[in-house]
Amino acid sequence: MISRRHLLFAAAATTVAACSSKRDLTQPIVNPANATNSGDQANPVDASAVLTQPNPTEDKIPASVVMVGDSISALSQEALDAVITDMGFETVTINAESSRRIEIGRKNPTNGLDIVSFINGADPPEMWVIALGTNDAGLYATDEEYQGLIDEMLDVIDDDTPLVWVNTYRDDHLDGCVQFNNLLKATLAERGNATVADWYQQCVARASDILTDDGVHPNKNGILVFADLVRSAIATRLT
Repeated sequence: MISRRHLLFAAAATTVAACSSKRDLTQPIVNPANATNSGDQANPVDASAVLTQPNPTEDKIPASVVMVGDSISALSQEALDAVITDMGFETVTINAESSRRIEIGRKNPTNGLDIVSFINGADPPEMWVIALGTNDAGLYATDEEYQGLIDEMLDVIDDDTPLVWVNTYRDDHLDGCVQFNNLLKATLAERGNATVADWYQQCVARASDILTDDGVHPNKNGILVFADLVRSAIATRLT
């Protein structure tokens, strides 16, 4: 008998295969329904000005990296794939779906824990990038609940594997974002071999320049900033 979990893993395998690439730019950028294009041309960001950390030397780049994210990563997928591949990884896999949460959800979208568990069991990468938590911010009341989400994800990822986790920003749940981000920072510091990519600070500093009117998703400028933020955090972790 085929169990629900086997069906889930089969669906996950199809998704992973579709998103895995060596600079594969064929995957469409998925625009979330509530994102707008307003602000894309206002106050353009000079892409060269957001490069903050040079790439590590080639001998420090692992062979493979997997990034698991939500609609922010989906919108930025083409830019992410380009800048991460250009760092020298042999295999870059970006698995991003709109509305993805860390633990809640089984399909459409599959939750982050199930995707990471499946990939880790099938072909674990030499580096992980997690960009999840935005869709969980503001939906839990206690530190213990947010901490549980973070701990569950870290339990799936081997401590010896370098990790970057992009923190959260959404202007409709700022308190929840701060609560989650503070716990994430402390937990990754304790884990070691991990770096927080501080998307929250980028958004606080220049939300009107890099976000759409929904206060969550990056506009065209923001996509550049988000992609380089991830690249820079990877470089920081590997340098």
